[in-house]
Amino acid sequence: MQDDTVPPPDARALGYVTSAAERLENTEVQVQVAALQEQCERRGWQLTGVVHEAQETRGRILDRPAFSCAMGRLGRGDASVLLVNDLGGLCRSVADLGTVLALLDRMGARLVSLRPHIDTGTELGRSAARIVADVSAWERERRAERSRKAFAAARAKGALKPAISPELKRRIERMRSAGMTLQGIVDELNDAGVPTVRGGATWRPSSVQAAVGYKRPAQI
Repeated sequence: MQDDTVPPPDARALGYVTSAAERLENTEVQVQVAALQEQCERRGWQLTGVVHEAQETRGRILDRPAFSCAMGRLGRGDASVLLVNDLGGLCRSVADLGTVLALLDRMGARLVSLRPHIDTGTELGRSAARIVADVSAWERERRAERSRKAFAAARAKGALKPAISPELKRRIERMRSAGMTLQGIVDELNDAGVPTVRGGATWRPSSVQAAVGYKRPAQI
């Protein structure tokens, strides 16, 4: 039986660090980077790079610039492991962690956290990830249901007309600019539990097009 805790010989890791500092040369950041390098040396992995997120960054995890950069590099195959010192620095909620796990699963990548120790490349780590994903899905359903009720109540009072918020529109436009397909955007919004413009629970390519006025390029 193969031991799935042993990494493949060509495993490449991308480090993700957080701090209030703006530069990678900051001592706090360098301490985090050194810990990631030590972990890679112990496991026989290659640390292909490090992305740095300022701790004061707010908003949804998909809107964070360093995280978006990391997902882009993992999606291109630059690395197969997202390596973090502190899981709390990566995810501020169970829903955030569920989003991260879903993205990495689609990319065939693994998440390794030093504190607490989580490695989704192991059976134990995958089991923990499945539990988190289930809790995250439940949270998203509750959040989406509250949003649908709020939208419905506002429309009933004539206080709300179906319209996309500027923040959501910018988010979709950023995903389009990053080269994501309409279906890819749909998957991201549905995974994050984002209600549709009309307060629905499920996005579709056509609803993304209608929301931002995107039209498919003419076929030549």
